[in-house]
Amino acid sequence: MKFKIALLMLIIAVIALSGCVQESGVKVVKLSPRDMVEQLKLGEIDGFIAWEPFPSEAVVNGYGKILATSHDIWPNHPCCVVAARENVKRDVLIAVVWAHVKATRFINDKKNYDKVVNYAVEFTGENRSVIKEALKRIKYVEFPNKKEFRRYYEELKENGYLTKDVKDLGYKSEDEFFKDFLNDSIYRYVADHLAKNPNWMPKKVNVTLRIGYLTADLHQLAFYVALKEGYYRDVGINVVKKEYANGVFEMEGFKHNEIDVGYLGCAPATLKRINDNVKIRIIAGVNNEGSAIVVRKGINSFEDLKGKKIAIPGYGTVQDILLRIVAKKYHLRLISD
Repeated sequence: MKFKIALLMLIIAVIALSGCVQESGVKVVKLSPRDMVEQLKLGEIDGFIAWEPFPSEAVVNGYGKILATSHDIWPNHPCCVVAARENVKRDVLIAVVWAHVKATRFINDKKNYDKVVNYAVEFTGENRSVIKEALKRIKYVEFPNKKEFRRYYEELKENGYLTKDVKDLGYKSEDEFFKDFLNDSIYRYVADHLAKNPNWMPKKVNVTLRIGYLTADLHQLAFYVALKEGYYRDVGINVVKKEYANGVFEMEGFKHNEIDVGYLGCAPATLKRINDNVKIRIIAGVNNEGSAIVVRKGINSFEDLKGKKIAIPGYGTVQDILLRIVAKKYHLRLISD
């Protein structure tokens, strides 16, 4: 009888301890950014990390507040990139990168601010106040910082997301892999020509190109600007738009031959390039920073995230990696959905 009582007490203690451990962890769930905003509004989640304009939408509408921007977590980190299938011809890639660079410079030219805001409203469906707030936190770039980009690769390895080694893909070393994968030759060609002549334009390629992008992702505004300003038309590209919920899904689009070029995060691009041997190359940068952790009122520190439910757009996304950096620094245990 005493043994049974002792066993019962042990079981109760284990259950109680399990509950304490559960309370000390951060429950991570997957949601689309649009659903994140709605679920935060309804109180179904305690917070989320997503790309702009969704953090600004939640804040401007009073559903939550920003606990930390991605700048706070990892200053000047690379985020979205332009990737292309390996079989896309060089002259087509030159035309794509030219259109992207022209659009990025248009966005960064302060005299175009009002027009940029208008384009951003059209592209995302957000109102002007949300867009103006969101644009403060995005740095539009032409090519990612190679050193910082490699950190994504290290984070993916550290968090157990990589199931293959680059040598499994036929590369002798990581340096050889990144020289091929993070390929700046097209960008340098375009940038050099534009430096010599700002009015330079590559020859028309006269092709139809399937281009992927993420739903209402303000990071990828350059894609929309290039369309609206006629840069693709100028170089003879007929664009077929393909929309995806997040970068992991977009890489599936590359895998299944749905797209030729895509705007997406560098984390899923790297993840799927290695694990699934999806043969893409990164040919341009899109933005640095531009994400944020948004939480409901009453959460004032990272330590307050213990026992809370936080949404991410998908495992292996840039936002997932940013949350993991926070968890590691502040000794938070992430509990997957």
